[in-house]
Amino acid sequence: MTCVAAVDSGGTHTNIRVFDTVSGDAVNMELGRSLTSNRTDRELREVLARVFAAIHTNDLGAPEAVWISAAGYAESTQARLEKLVAEFLPSYQGRVGLCNDAVTLVLAQEPEIVTVIAGTGSVAMARSPHGEVIVRGGDEWVVADYGSAFWLGLHGIRAAYTAHQGGPETGLLACLIEHYRPLAGEEDDRSLVVTEIARDLARAGTNTKPVIAGFAPQVTRQAELGDEQAREIVRRAVDELAGAAVRVYRQLTSKGDGREVHPRFLVAGSVAYYSRFYSETFSASLDQFLFDIRESLQRDVAVEFRLNGLREGLILAERIASDDVIDVLGRHHPYSLFGPGV
Repeated sequence: MTCVAAVDSGGTHTNIRVFDTVSGDAVNMELGRSLTSNRTDRELREVLARVFAAIHTNDLGAPEAVWISAAGYAESTQARLEKLVAEFLPSYQGRVGLCNDAVTLVLAQEPEIVTVIAGTGSVAMARSPHGEVIVRGGDEWVVADYGSAFWLGLHGIRAAYTAHQGGPETGLLACLIEHYRPLAGEEDDRSLVVTEIARDLARAGTNTKPVIAGFAPQVTRQAELGDEQAREIVRRAVDELAGAAVRVYRQLTSKGDGREVHPRFLVAGSVAYYSRFYSETFSASLDQFLFDIRESLQRDVAVEFRLNGLREGLILAERIASDDVIDVLGRHHPYSLFGPGV
């Protein structure tokens, strides 16, 4: 085995890394679209075509195995995505693994590490040493996605709109106009600009979630600059997601057979990775929620922040290339394998 590849496709972007396991060389690529379940089959085919084209044209050679982590992959969408990926197999002779992006993190990590996705969407997830999977969130923005870029973007947009209508002042209003100004065309009237932006955002179709999530960096940036409305949004976001992660951890401890379970968290996603205010507030929130655990165990909460799950994807790609066994997490958290001998 000399070359493997990982694909991490979240709610907005798709990141690809091809890795030479002998030389240690790597090629990194990024696509501006992703494999999310709200996209049509035609859109998903277009993204997959670009993914496999990028893998084929890298400078390190044809990978023996590719692991694809897709935010849109779930028990309910498994058959649909399997069918679409299978269409590209005749032009690719290696092995392919496919699963949800959060499941990739859990499969590649040892048990009892709470993995948290804080990207366009969000979820907190872990598995016990006996293989039981514990999940909080992950069921799309209507009921979940707390603390995600979408959550931040939506609340930031609403705070800006409230300020426009006479509510608490915030720098987010100017950010809204600057960030989304192309949606308002040539309109000069400030009130009409905001109205046009709001209505156009509601008409974004399958791009609604990533377009709104794109406002999250404006929210975290304003929070870092001291804007009180933005800071309150980030604090609420962090507390909701950290609270979900803590609930996963506490359920893990209840299944620990009386053992001490060290509070360890891996947070992957651009929101926390790129915003120091978000990551430090998240760590502080975990410390507050787990004060009793820190006191009883006399151990600090361990938190690691990661941009994406490419590292874990490469681990799993190497495993399927080497015929290693990958744990099965049950039918509610499946993965799919394609290619020779699988």
